[in-house]
Amino acid sequence: MERREFVKVCASAAAAAACAPGLALSDNVSARYYNRVKLVDADGKPLKLKVLKTQHNYVFNYPFASTPCFLLSLERALTENVELKTASGARYNWPGGVGENHGVVAYSAICAHKMAYPTSQVSFIGFRKDASAASSRGNVITCCADRSVYDPYAGAKVVSGPAPQPLAAILLEYDPGSDEVFAIGTYGGEKFNEFFRKYDFKLSLELGKDKAREKVTGNARVSDLANYSAQTAQC
Repeated sequence: MERREFVKVCASAAAAAACAPGLALSDNVSARYYNRVKLVDADGKPLKLKVLKTQHNYVFNYPFASTPCFLLSLERALTENVELKTASGARYNWPGGVGENHGVVAYSAICAHKMAYPTSQVSFIGFRKDASAASSRGNVITCCADRSVYDPYAGAKVVSGPAPQPLAAILLEYDPGSDEVFAIGTYGGEKFNEFFRKYDFKLSLELGKDKAREKVTGNARVSDLANYSAQTAQC
């Protein structure tokens, strides 16, 4: 592993320092490993964490060509080893963020309630720095489609609303020497199967048959949400 720092996925299993696929991070939930994909900027160059704006919405597609994720650089150290639970009742401990201050996190941008997600036309879900009608507190991820509110500082746990579980976390691998980051898998309750069932026809029209389910390989381009979606819903 050299100098690369996993998103603390090894911290809770030091005896298994190799972080082999299938490593159990708690008694009930295991990490799911997909392709190791480098995050790159709009020009296709390796993304440097130091250039990220704090508390700003960035989006990249992972682990499938059609499944968007949020990348967030938060302004303070995060709560680590937060105990969370999936809709099925499986428990897991969110291991925290990466980067110099461990404040960079990534989550699936598919809402855990009715699977609203950022599209090219509009995004109903995103990080909100300020309090709003949907949430009396700021610094949360809010889905305006159903007013589910998640705390990105604590593993995207549900703060309020109908969502039955946190957003799935995207596991990141960070190289402090190059300040580069890779997506390597997910942790928590995935919604990809339900997402594909619900939006199969729409995704087929937009991307072509079977393209939506293709796994991302090589690089994943990180975009500003304002460039990814033409409009961002406010609530």
